[in-house]
Amino acid sequence: MSESPHITGWGVASSLGVGRDRFCAALLRGDSGIGAVRRFDTSPFTSHVGAMVPGYESDDRDPALLSHEFGMLALHDALAHARLELEDLRSMRVALTLGTSLFGHQTTACLAHDLANELGVSGPAITVSTACTSSTQAIGFGADLIREGFTDVVLAGGIDVLTPPLFAGFHALGVLSERPCTPFGRQMGTTLGEGAGFVVIERGGLRDAVTRARLRGYGLAGDAYHETSPEPRGRGVAAAIRGALDDAGASEAEIGYFNAHGTGTVANDTAEWCAVQSVFGSDLGGSLPLSSSKGHLGHAQSAAGVLEVITTLECMGAGLAPTTAGFEQARPGGPPRPIGSKQPKPLVYELALSSNSAFGGSNCALVFGKAERATPSSRERRRVFVSGATALCAGVSSIEELASIYAAESPPSEAELQIDLAAELPRVDLRGIDRASELLTTVVSRALADAGVRLKGKARARTGLIAGVLRASPDSLYRFHTSLERRGLAKPDTTAFAQVLPSAAQGACAKALNIRGPQSTVTIGEGSGLLAAVMSAWMLARRRDSDQMIAAAVDVRSEHSAEGALADAACGLLLCTELAAIEVAGVGLAGPEQLDEAIAEARRSWGSSHPVELIVERSNAFGGMPATSSSFALAHALGALRRGEAKSALVASSGTTASVAMILTSTGVTHAN
Repeated sequence: MSESPHITGWGVASSLGVGRDRFCAALLRGDSGIGAVRRFDTSPFTSHVGAMVPGYESDDRDPALLSHEFGMLALHDALAHARLELEDLRSMRVALTLGTSLFGHQTTACLAHDLANELGVSGPAITVSTACTSSTQAIGFGADLIREGFTDVVLAGGIDVLTPPLFAGFHALGVLSERPCTPFGRQMGTTLGEGAGFVVIERGGLRDAVTRARLRGYGLAGDAYHETSPEPRGRGVAAAIRGALDDAGASEAEIGYFNAHGTGTVANDTAEWCAVQSVFGSDLGGSLPLSSSKGHLGHAQSAAGVLEVITTLECMGAGLAPTTAGFEQARPGGPPRPIGSKQPKPLVYELALSSNSAFGGSNCALVFGKAERATPSSRERRRVFVSGATALCAGVSSIEELASIYAAESPPSEAELQIDLAAELPRVDLRGIDRASELLTTVVSRALADAGVRLKGKARARTGLIAGVLRASPDSLYRFHTSLERRGLAKPDTTAFAQVLPSAAQGACAKALNIRGPQSTVTIGEGSGLLAAVMSAWMLARRRDSDQMIAAAVDVRSEHSAEGALADAACGLLLCTELAAIEVAGVGLAGPEQLDEAIAEARRSWGSSHPVELIVERSNAFGGMPATSSSFALAHALGALRRGEAKSALVASSGTTASVAMILTSTGVTHAN
């Protein structure tokens, strides 16, 4: 592996204060940011507490406006800590990785676009929307952008806002505590929060900057268990932790402190403790210093991970370990002795671990340490191939039929797309599945079949899934908000609530097909499907926690949305490390409207002096399929190479917040499923 990226600064807007000076002072005093909710009426609920950003407790403006304001506060704070001026950003290669879900309040790529524009960031801006692991994943992917050479500086973090619909949904699930939450303690339930946090990640030697810590590695894994509940034995959490340790080149014994997800709910805390014992063993796990920061910060949703990382970084630099605010007595099934002092505990450690889990079974862990820690040795990159693919929209159910659309340059059929997923997967429980989940599960299943792959045994944990989307399902959003209007805040549609996240389809697909490897949902607006393929390729090349990744994209037509898709469409491609007919020869990533730069990067990584024989552009026939159309172009290029029409092909797309490119080449191996 390449040099561990440097962390040179961080910034916050949280319930403990705006700005790291206020945040750090409150943290060292042992303060809690949880108090009475004043932004909206909580009389329909049994819980009336939340963790709100000071000065915004009664601010009931549109959540999109609050998200932007929280984000800019944290970003400016982070830049000041890293000693970076706005003028510096305009003269450097800078990217933004943003973790946010916003529970359907806007297309998530819009927030990243606006933040990047205001800061003058011209590089790629990638939005990760995986609920409570969003910002944790954004930090990991930010490190990847440095390691892959796509950028020199990354602003990585997350944002979320506490709103009445969010509060109503969690209350209906029965997981909110009536009093401030006490993770791992006798009191059951969580407390919702909000805020924003960002870390500045840099390539070493870029400038004369203070390196405050090193980001050593990250890990991803899925539960494939339930829409809103964790797998009881914590297998997904354990897999994510093991992946992070492997990526960091660190052993379990080297971890000196663990910042747990620790929501305070029985299901989460018990599963997480099972994972700790599984990874560290009963002896080492029992003595591992650990705590949860949610007693201070509440559960800040998409911003939870980054705020907890910053909590750990502040304490690590001061020779302290964060405490679990409000903890008094351990509950059965949890850690017997979490750090529960009033104030942070004196502790010197070189490496820390932080973990988060989310709806849909998403798990992510990070390993980071002190700046002077030695860098692990490099690891040879693996070759990546594409072994299976399928395309799906009205009039198209395979890459062969896709070719006819390209040849005719005519739009696909206007007839409604009909699929019978129950007939294709007769043993899978599909009750309550929404349209986006149905489409995504169909193409992922067919892509696996096209490659002749049946998932069983250990292969399930070695197979990952990245979905490129535009936003959450409009129909699920409509059902959820309609239930609030008709039945009141106290009785929302909980099934629809679980589906209002952009990652809901990816989680449902993973559950249906028992995919438990690395998982994520990302967007750059148009071109998101190709981004999913590019990310899958670099993860397989560099990491060792998966052998195959499915890169998928989905668009859903809806009468309840005035923006986005005009047709149902989905596409899936299976990337693997086992020799196949088509190889991923090069990938490129650049900022929006920088398509030439992305293509040039893909050509450089290909390393060939030969010209590309085939250039496949997004067809205008798929103009109403913004997330999927670039995946269709990639699938069409794959089909052309299989048919022997060319030996190399380039696919590129410029989205709202990034430009992406991929070069495929023929290996001469015959495809057979």
